[in-house]
Amino acid sequence: MRQWGREMSEGAAQTAFDRTWWAAVTRHGRLWRGCFSLALVREAQFRAHSVTTAIVGLFQVAIGLVPVLLLYSYTDEMRGWSRADVTVLLGLHQVMTGMLAMFIGPNMWRMSDYITRGELDLMLIRPVNTQFYVTTRWIRPDQAFNVVAGLAVASIGIARGGSAPDVLDIVQATIVFLAGFVLMTCAWSSLTYCAFWMQSVVTVSMFFQDMMQAGRYPVMFFPLAVRLMFTVLVPLAFAATFPAQAITGGISWSLVIGAVGFAIVAIVFVRLFWLHAIRRYSSASS
Repeated sequence: MRQWGREMSEGAAQTAFDRTWWAAVTRHGRLWRGCFSLALVREAQFRAHSVTTAIVGLFQVAIGLVPVLLLYSYTDEMRGWSRADVTVLLGLHQVMTGMLAMFIGPNMWRMSDYITRGELDLMLIRPVNTQFYVTTRWIRPDQAFNVVAGLAVASIGIARGGSAPDVLDIVQATIVFLAGFVLMTCAWSSLTYCAFWMQSVVTVSMFFQDMMQAGRYPVMFFPLAVRLMFTVLVPLAFAATFPAQAITGGISWSLVIGAVGFAIVAIVFVRLFWLHAIRRYSSASS
């Protein structure tokens, strides 16, 4: 009865606020905008932290370039990837990790506390989609420096490649990259929702971030079994490899459509997983 009551109260509250689907979207958009504004205010109070984050981001980019420079000092091409292509991939990987750290990471790290300290009880009765709230509430604007650094590295790789991408290449790369962001968010969220059955998911989040480091290299560099894992289970291929290939005109529209379809399936799965977890959630105060 407790679970049923929480679901009913949440649904009833949202229905009272949102008469149409568009009203729900705009209201949640205003909520996210308010969260972002508060994040900017918090960041303005600690400017030194932003500067430190920017410096650390530059060091991360430099460290990521070292293996690439060493590898291509012995060869001009590896499995169809030139140094310029891998540089583009490294830049896009930095953009992806920066976006995840900005919008998703702060919320995933707090999931265990929401459940063990009873904060989720109060979130469930708010007139807002709880899954949306716990996934997007906290934002780290300082990570924008890492995104900009990644774009700069990708631009250098494109310039060194010798041929500028056309409009269709950029459109394909953007669509696949955004689909990859959704897929990585869904993968991280699925792991984090295990907090409903585990005492803490900090180790799980650390494992996910360690796995992310493999995205610095094209999935073609790995054995077939690992390649399949990085495409389906931990979709690193959609996070950097496929967008980098799209920039150089190396993918078809069928792959772009497949990436969008895969992202939609992942969203549905994560939503169902969340509802399954909520139904079995026992209040921290019970």
